[in-house]
Amino acid sequence: MSPTCKARVIRCARHGRRGLAFAAAALLGCSETSPKPAPDAPPAPPGPVTCHDWPTASTVGIPAGTGSLTVMADASYHTQSDGQVIDAVELQGRLYVDHDNVVIRRSRLIGDVYYAVYSTDGATGLTIEDSDILGGVLLGDGFIGRRNHLHAAAGGFRDDGWIFSASQVLLEDNLIDGLVGDEGAHLDGIQVMGGQGINLRNNWIEAISPPIDGGGVNAAIFFKPDFAEIADVTVDCNMLIEQDGYYPLRIDARGSVVVRHNRWRRGFVGTAPVNLTHTTVTTWEDNTYEDGEAIPSP
Repeated sequence: MSPTCKARVIRCARHGRRGLAFAAAALLGCSETSPKPAPDAPPAPPGPVTCHDWPTASTVGIPAGTGSLTVMADASYHTQSDGQVIDAVELQGRLYVDHDNVVIRRSRLIGDVYYAVYSTDGATGLTIEDSDILGGVLLGDGFIGRRNHLHAAAGGFRDDGWIFSASQVLLEDNLIDGLVGDEGAHLDGIQVMGGQGINLRNNWIEAISPPIDGGGVNAAIFFKPDFAEIADVTVDCNMLIEQDGYYPLRIDARGSVVVRHNRWRRGFVGTAPVNLTHTTVTTWEDNTYEDGEAIPSP
């Protein structure tokens, strides 16, 4: 079973007891054909980066002046072609991304109980930008997510900001806040379960939730190879905020591991801001608490 197929099951299971009832259904339409291979050679570590202002609710999401959104109220939709652009919609059902290089922008993504956007096996290069994301997103290789606001719907649950197993992924300038863990959830701002060439840049990440019955907050950023090896990751210029969890940044990865210019807010309950498992950080530069106190290389 491909990592993408497996990710469908884990997404359901992480929604607590309610999600277990739907885990089998998440496999419907899951092809057993081999996904497109990741590049043979790992990418070179990125060059120097210049941080800029972190995203806020007024600078990300649907831009001011967008106008009325076109409502997509059917239970499901499918993309029609490679390179299709979906702009200024309110997606109330589930969009199956069956093609490469699809772009979704300036939209409100609500979806069904599990997904708003669901990349089928082999679909690569999806971009979601300048959008308000309330529903789940199952992404594939080559994904770009930038200037989005990820949060729970009013009265609803959201156990993670981004959660995926995929390669060559860029998450940039996203605001992740307002998460609400469902019963039994282990909440993360960003969870990576497999893949190579992962770049997390200039995101504001709040791993905070009201009390979670039978669960709790895990990490702001969590790299754990549940479905595939994780290699060649870069964590640049992010704000990591966690309450009631032990380690805001947790990494289990191989190859190049670059951690630069990040800031931590105090308030986590563990003894250190970073937890490494079978990991050697190859570049550690200018990582501090919000008040300016330097965090030494782990």
